[in-house]
Amino acid sequence: MLEIPDRFQSILRAHLPYAEAGGLTARDELSALGLDSMGVVRLLVDIENDYAVELPDEILDEATFATVGSLWRALSTLMTTGSDSSRSF
Repeated sequence: MLEIPDRFQSILRAHLPYAEAGGLTARDELSALGLDSMGVVRLLVDIENDYAVELPDEILDEATFATVGSLWRALSTLMTTGSDSSRSF
């Protein structure tokens, strides 16, 4: 099962009013935890600021923001791709 880092969970929790105490799982649905359209925008800003990345428009869709795991996969893939490209310089 996909493990969700504590740092990422901490960012998410600020935008999930219905999240219970304890760890979030990859299968947790973000909308069921209270993430709405305005929350997505604020969450996006927090993720980009905290991880110093920019999520490209082509991944900003319902599938990416469906679950904790889908959002983490998109972010971790972006960070891996970004770090690989920075090494090539």
